[in-house]
Amino acid sequence: MAGYDIKRERPSRVRETAAAYRGGDDDSEIDVPPLAVSVTVAERGRLVLPAEVRERLHIRDGDRLALVVDPDGTIRLQTGDVLARSLLGAYKHLSPGRRAVDELIKERRREAAMEERDTRALVGTRRRRRAAK
Repeated sequence: MAGYDIKRERPSRVRETAAAYRGGDDDSEIDVPPLAVSVTVAERGRLVLPAEVRERLHIRDGDRLALVVDPDGTIRLQTGDVLARSLLGAYKHLSPGRRAVDELIKERRREAAMEERDTRALVGTRRRRRAAK
C-alpha cells in the first residue's frame, strides 16, 4: 500500500471545488483557506485522499465523487452535494416561466377525467343493455 505526504510548501494543480464550507452543525459560513496536498497514484490508478481533505469535505467510506478533467488538464473531484448544486437550474433556459411539474399534473388530471367519463359511459351502456333484456 502506498503512503502519502502532505507538502504544503509546494502547491500542486489541485484546487477545491466545494462551495462555501459549512462549519459544524450551524449554517454559518466559515472562511476556510484553500488546501493543496500531494497525492500519489498507486497500483491500478488508485488515489488516497488524506484524512484532512476527507474531514473538511465530509467524505465518508463509500461516498461517490465525480472526477472532472478540464480542457487545461486540471482534475477536479466533486462531492455529490457540490455536483448537485452545480446542476441546479442547468435547464432553466429551456422553459422560462414554465414549470414542467405543473404541466405534468394538469395532463394527469385531464387523463383521469377522460378515463372517468369513459368508465361512466361504459357502465351506463351495460345498465341500458340489462334493462332492455
